[in-house]
Amino acid sequence: MTQRAKIALIEIPGLDLNQSGLDRSVSCSQHISTTVPRGLGDPHVSVNFRATPPIMGYNAIRQSQGSVALFFEFFCNRLLQSEELIIIRYVDISSGKDYLNRPIITDSLSKFFITSPKFTEPIFYFSRPPQASVVIGLNQDVYSEVNLNFIRDQKIQLSRRFAGGGAVFVDPGNLTYVFIDNDDGSNYGDFKRYAQPVISTLKKLGVDAKMTGRNDLTVDGKKISGMSALKIGDRFLCGGTLMVDVDLAKAAKALTPPKVKLQSKGIKSVHSRVTNIRQYFDPKYKNITFEELEKRILLTVFRVTDIRDVPTYTMTDDDWKDVLKIADQAYTGDDFVMGTKPNDDYFRGRHFDGVGTVEISFSVKNDVVTHAKIYGDFNNPNGDLAAIENHITNVPFAKDSLEEAFRISNLEANIGKVTPPDMADLMLKEKYDLK
Repeated sequence: MTQRAKIALIEIPGLDLNQSGLDRSVSCSQHISTTVPRGLGDPHVSVNFRATPPIMGYNAIRQSQGSVALFFEFFCNRLLQSEELIIIRYVDISSGKDYLNRPIITDSLSKFFITSPKFTEPIFYFSRPPQASVVIGLNQDVYSEVNLNFIRDQKIQLSRRFAGGGAVFVDPGNLTYVFIDNDDGSNYGDFKRYAQPVISTLKKLGVDAKMTGRNDLTVDGKKISGMSALKIGDRFLCGGTLMVDVDLAKAAKALTPPKVKLQSKGIKSVHSRVTNIRQYFDPKYKNITFEELEKRILLTVFRVTDIRDVPTYTMTDDDWKDVLKIADQAYTGDDFVMGTKPNDDYFRGRHFDGVGTVEISFSVKNDVVTHAKIYGDFNNPNGDLAAIENHITNVPFAKDSLEEAFRISNLEANIGKVTPPDMADLMLKEKYDLK
């Protein structure tokens, strides 16, 4: 039996891994060999590692054969428990603090980690916004989600991310956590999997956090973190914003989600829906710093007890140059952020469990759909919404015709698990009108 794993290995000059004193051999690419620790089951099991380029920064591992043996023992045990989250490296982005005052850089950073050949293994990083901003999901209508006059008056930045999900207000009271992983066919979109280290850490601090709905972390029924995802090729992002000391009053005024979204969650306002976790910390952790919170999450993610054992890579000047290139290429002005303001006869929206809110702006003339535009906070940034819009344009504004148009639109791949009859009802029934 051979088990393949996406794992990076370390070459240490002068260190003979064959002399580690363990029982069984493991052959690795890059001409590295070591042994599988005792207790992994059948003695004939072999583990075939697919190595990525050598990783730098493993300070604790470079010191001794014993440390290397522990490194392999750690990962071999985890590899045979495939359901567990395995993250190889923490990336320290603090060297880019002068760049991170622009939300577009934060989003470009994520894309850099997904697409750069320098990063092929699963990684993890934090970011904290130096100032207040509103970040909307890729497919959202900014005009219905954001109080544009308020954020202009308050000099709150506005940005649109590459990932799906809903609009969020972030300020220095937020801690953003991000996982970049390789798609194994089942882990993309598994928000619970990537939220677990954060939930586990919060529980140790006295916060009874839990995963609710599609992608929210909550305490006492109130949202403390929203998560989003982005996939490019075989790699993807899964992350969220953790509300610690956010200016909730300002957030409530900045965000104006459609009533259908609030009603789907049984709430009346943004303010009543969200909360900070500071008030839920155990008394001895009430004054915990962001640095200490990051440290505790890192220890959980990497399953270590000493922060020095966390494998760390620090962003270089060349790395940041590549991030800036992505930002320059992706953002060509305000058009990407603002999009086109809906100016149709109808603007309707509906919340679908497990998918999110889907909105359609459309016009009808002589009982024929003449224009259609799809919006929403559904977490599918890779869907071809234009194809759906084209299919439902120039068809009769009638149930059978619309259902057929949605049927050939591959809704599940382009939006999520919504049905053609449900989408036809969304357009036809006045109860979903958002105007």
